[in-house]
Amino acid sequence: MHTMKAIDNIKQYTPAALWKRAKEHAPARAEAAPKAPASSWAGKAPIPSGRKWWLTALDIFLALAVLAGAAWFVSLATAPDPRITVYFSADGVTDEHFVFPTDVRTFLKDRGITLSSEDSLSCALTDQLTDGMEISITRAFPVAVKSENGVALLHTTGGTVGDALRAVDVQYDVNDELSHLSFEDLAPGMQIIHTDVVTEYDTSYMTLEYKEEVVKDDTVYNDTKPVLLQEGKDGTKQVTQRLIYKNGVCVSKEVVDQLVITPATPEIKKVGTKIHYQTSLSGEFRIYKDPPVAGKNGWVEMTMDYITAYTADTQTSTGVKPRLGTIAVNTYYIPYGTEIYVKGYGYGKAQDTGAFRNYKREDGTPVNQLDLFMNTEKECLRWGRKRNVTVLVKLG
Repeated sequence: MHTMKAIDNIKQYTPAALWKRAKEHAPARAEAAPKAPASSWAGKAPIPSGRKWWLTALDIFLALAVLAGAAWFVSLATAPDPRITVYFSADGVTDEHFVFPTDVRTFLKDRGITLSSEDSLSCALTDQLTDGMEISITRAFPVAVKSENGVALLHTTGGTVGDALRAVDVQYDVNDELSHLSFEDLAPGMQIIHTDVVTEYDTSYMTLEYKEEVVKDDTVYNDTKPVLLQEGKDGTKQVTQRLIYKNGVCVSKEVVDQLVITPATPEIKKVGTKIHYQTSLSGEFRIYKDPPVAGKNGWVEMTMDYITAYTADTQTSTGVKPRLGTIAVNTYYIPYGTEIYVKGYGYGKAQDTGAFRNYKREDGTPVNQLDLFMNTEKECLRWGRKRNVTVLVKLG
């Protein structure tokens, strides 16, 4: 506005306007003045008086000053704009800025733009701005990394999952488990889970226990002591296990190899299978077993006045049918159900009684007698009547 006003006022100082003003200030001719004689000034304009001359010179000076000022304003109005264009990008938005040349630090400060230590700037803060310059800020975003050491929060402007793991000092290999591929690009809020997987192999040695093998011999009684044909020996086996640890905890055990170092040697025994009965009585069904020992397991010695034998097809006094092993007793000395061992007859049980329970000794005490059941009368006669025989009775 000021420049245009100066241009408009300069019209009053053009040569024609100035000449007009000069004439207005020139001295008037004297009407009665005599005609001047001819001279070298003939035909030229008369010289103005001193006062009018100086006014005219001042006007010319002022006109020249106004012309110089107007020229300055004209040059100022037509001079190029000293500002430059800068393009600034941040958070996905690009803005155009017209600024006076300065450095990048001042540019950001004037616009209230702050940088965190993790943000990335496309140029240095000390760089000078240039026309058309592009300045961009890449903001850091959070990424969480979980491992056996805990959870680490990382702020980064980009990179891959592998870069994030290395940034928080998490070492990994091809055996480890990752929630994301190592070459996957990072994204804001990404949660990376690393599981350390270690595979170990453990070798141990186990004992192979020997087995017992039996060779049967039907010519030898079954109660005969077995004969050792071969001594047994334990063997050794090498076992290799694969152990898998995840974050230091064993989650899997698997046997991957077994190798017999020393095979086991079986123990071989020969045993008799021929049945050995208690006696050689007819109708024998009682398998032989060793006689009891007096003083052990309740067995005591008792001397019988008489031991006889009988055979019958009637019911006993306890209500059972007699058979080999049924013994009639004097319940005054031996109660029903008592186990008795008689040499030559074997084991039996008190299940019957006889008329001898009423017999008396010379001193008047009851007779202590046993009557053994046998299957045949012939065997009874062969047994006969034995006196003062010591037997074993289980009273305990």
